[in-house]
Amino acid sequence: MFVTIITCIGLVCSALSAAFAIRSARQNEQRIPKTAFVWGAVFMLLQAFIAVWSGIGLVQDDPISAAAFTLVTTACAAASFNRVAVRERLLKFVEAEGRFPHPLAASVILMLLASAFTVLGLEVPSNYNIAWMYPLCLLLEFGLVAAVLTGAYFIFQRRGGVPAALALVLHLIGIAEYFVITFKSMPISPGDLTALSTAAAVAGTGYTYTLSAFCLYGMAFAALSMMLSQLAGLLRPARETRSRRSLVINLLVGLALIGGVAAHVTLLDYYHTLNIQIYTWRPLESYYRQGFLPAFISGAQTIKPPRPDDYSVDDAKELLDEYAAAYDETAGATEDRTAAAAQFHEEKPTVIAVMNETFSDLSIYQQMHADYTGPKFFKSLRNCLSRGKLYVSAYGGGTANTEFEFLTGNSMANLGSGVYPYTIYDLMETENLAQQFKDLGYDTTAMHPNHATNWNRENVYQDFGFDQFLAIEDFEGADTLRGMVTDQATYDKILEMLEENKNPQFIFDVTMQNHSGYDTGLIPQEKRVDLRIDGMSNSEVNEYVSLIEESDRALEYFINKLEQLDRKVIVVFFGDHQPFFPSTYNDLWFTDEDEAIHQERLWQTNYIIWANYDVAGNTQANQNDEMSTNYLGAELMQLIGAPLTDYQKALVTLRDALPAINTTGFEDSEKLWYLASVEESDGNESLQAALDARSDYATLQYYTMFGDGKDIYTKRYQSAANETDPNLDPGTTKIK
Repeated sequence: MFVTIITCIGLVCSALSAAFAIRSARQNEQRIPKTAFVWGAVFMLLQAFIAVWSGIGLVQDDPISAAAFTLVTTACAAASFNRVAVRERLLKFVEAEGRFPHPLAASVILMLLASAFTVLGLEVPSNYNIAWMYPLCLLLEFGLVAAVLTGAYFIFQRRGGVPAALALVLHLIGIAEYFVITFKSMPISPGDLTALSTAAAVAGTGYTYTLSAFCLYGMAFAALSMMLSQLAGLLRPARETRSRRSLVINLLVGLALIGGVAAHVTLLDYYHTLNIQIYTWRPLESYYRQGFLPAFISGAQTIKPPRPDDYSVDDAKELLDEYAAAYDETAGATEDRTAAAAQFHEEKPTVIAVMNETFSDLSIYQQMHADYTGPKFFKSLRNCLSRGKLYVSAYGGGTANTEFEFLTGNSMANLGSGVYPYTIYDLMETENLAQQFKDLGYDTTAMHPNHATNWNRENVYQDFGFDQFLAIEDFEGADTLRGMVTDQATYDKILEMLEENKNPQFIFDVTMQNHSGYDTGLIPQEKRVDLRIDGMSNSEVNEYVSLIEESDRALEYFINKLEQLDRKVIVVFFGDHQPFFPSTYNDLWFTDEDEAIHQERLWQTNYIIWANYDVAGNTQANQNDEMSTNYLGAELMQLIGAPLTDYQKALVTLRDALPAINTTGFEDSEKLWYLASVEESDGNESLQAALDARSDYATLQYYTMFGDGKDIYTKRYQSAANETDPNLDPGTTKIK
């Protein structure tokens, strides 16, 4: 309660300073301008917010940061209420006989100081170790902020209100960055802006928005910036001294500064010229070392998909034909493939793809130092056509990118991190499994027990050719865990569909049960798992592994039901990404190892391809085959004997030299991993073959996704923003 008490004291002091200012003005027969009360009220509102937020336990109880915040905001409020006296002293300081007779220079100095504090207000909440930033990147960020704030100051004729508002906005972005990193272990990326409604939909789901001590320090810096902007505004020339000429000059200076920033960020290549890059295996480090604005701008510049060198549509089509022909002569001509194809033609099996939310096996982290062995049924399931590690391009979040890779065969490695294709690109003509199965005579269904608008799925699934999309409204009355629809509820829905429809079906189930956060405390006692990690209990880890146990039990239930059906069924089951916390254990327990291996441990889940019948040409002996998500769809079609598109034939062929690839790195035919930044083979033949295959893959993917590269961005956006998660009462922030 220290923070609440301290900020309440500051709030009272601010109110008293307002009262003293009013009394003093009356005694001196002066009038306090309305702007003084507006400015003072802003600082008091900041104090009131922290007092209330800390009162409900959502501010770290750190008295030092609270005292610093309160001291700064109280002083700013008092100075604002005494605006007339402050202005008189300031003008005396810069008048002709004053100590610094240069009012314009003083204004600029104040705006530069305000810019410095604005940068601190932006960075400190999530990146408090400013000394770790590259000095030139810090200078660049300061320059960008200073140009924008000072430009706004001059455009609005040397008024301080707009620069102060910009300083506050940048601070709020810093707070948002702090929460995103807290919940996802990932920074805000440009692609997140295209998914704001999805973020809003899950914002209240299991998350606790507790401000840290550094958030308070950042707010104090933002307040100082706002105060300095106000002081710069006080130096605005008196009305009688202004002229049309000075108005035009101010406007031109302001526009030049803002225009300079616009030209800088659009014409200068941050990635290649300034070497400001988002390292996909350590994006947080990129933001910490390079600063939020430089890193974000670099990411924004890379949203445009990279066009392969010397790309042409004709050459790409020819390359695709070559890979397809190579498949026809090799993997497509084997006895096993021929047998599987004949069986598929005779009777098409129903195919169920389950992308299980955050399903992963944390036992890869030295059994979590708690003898944890992972999901037992999943790991013991026999008669699988194929199973193994699945390398994904998402960590801690970004579900839609994993399903994009699976459904389309495209890799996020060719698009970059911070990009969400569902919300950015026009995917209407993109090859995908739903349309492929539909063309084969299947009934196609997508299901996800949450908002249909999330990740723009309502439009993407329609573009992909799904006949129907079952969203949250189709799961009314379903069983829930922590307020989220359970895995088993979605499996029961699938079993119901199989009972009612005897046609071959392709069903894509995106579950919701295991979604973060993991500090809800809402797992029933009888379902809780209590790991002792080095003798200590971690509530988030325990909630997560408890959810995985429930997913494992539900999968066992589902497989047992499918085994009893008198119809052919294929199940593809895989996790979309790991939760946000394993990076801590990865860095703590795995030291002095190859960097690519170290990072790829975070970017892997697991998959199985299982059948309830004997698939021709396959021993179903649990063949272990590591791969990445982009290959999973093509391998599925290959194993069950379904016809492959030319692009899928190319993917099967590419795997010989490039067995796995994601945004973090790639694997060569010798099962050696390399970071995505590797571009030279130094005579290593298998690496060179992988690099060549990676280059060809980039060309093939660009061709299948974008063709000639024109008109590539989506025109179909989410129909409505999601105000809250459907499992919550409107306006609440806690799961029931």
